[in-house]
Amino acid sequence: MSLSIARVSVDSTETERALRHVLEEVGVPASEHWTASITATRTGAWEVVLEGAPRIKCEHVDWEIVEHAGGTRFRKMCLGKGEQNVEHFKRVARKLIWESVQFKDNPIRNVSPKLGDLYEETVLGLLRNEDMNPVQVRFGVWREGPDGMKFVCKVEYASDRRVPWSWWSGLVRTPQDLASELQRALAIRRKRQQAASTGAAARRVRRAGAVMPPPAAAPPAGDGRIGL
Repeated sequence: MSLSIARVSVDSTETERALRHVLEEVGVPASEHWTASITATRTGAWEVVLEGAPRIKCEHVDWEIVEHAGGTRFRKMCLGKGEQNVEHFKRVARKLIWESVQFKDNPIRNVSPKLGDLYEETVLGLLRNEDMNPVQVRFGVWREGPDGMKFVCKVEYASDRRVPWSWWSGLVRTPQDLASELQRALAIRRKRQQAASTGAAARRVRRAGAVMPPPAAAPPAGDGRIGL
């Protein structure tokens, strides 16, 4: 559905614009509606309030969570320079709203926080509208000599249905390389799902035909005479 920004009021106009841009960029799942508010308190903290669909509480213990008739209210206080910045807000908002895509291990952040974010945003952009909930994502770093470095990504959908999915990328150098590989993998997955769905439908039709009773025999034809 959509995300509505009720209020953004912090320490500078530039930061406010950046926070609004982050909210618009993060977006929300198609079936959900969220509202967002970010305000500076008298003590200098940022009070972040997001209201929307329910989430798994144990996955978001850093938020104060209150459920009510209209949905769920999530409240968080951002303190100090480490939390009162646009990049930190983007990560915590994205983790909450897009709970369906869970980033577990990302050692790329140890190499470069910005590069780690780019890889995560690349994967999120491709996975967030897929029919997998939740899907877990892990990254790895592969070093080649003193200056060479490549990265690897694992995507795992451990569903309780009969369609689990696990995928490893090759060694890639850029987020764009990873995007190309993941796009191909998702296209193959969708084709296999479509083929499996078509096959299942055909089997149901065959089973229905096998149990249908034979048509009733037609009555014998008369000789056309009328009995007296």
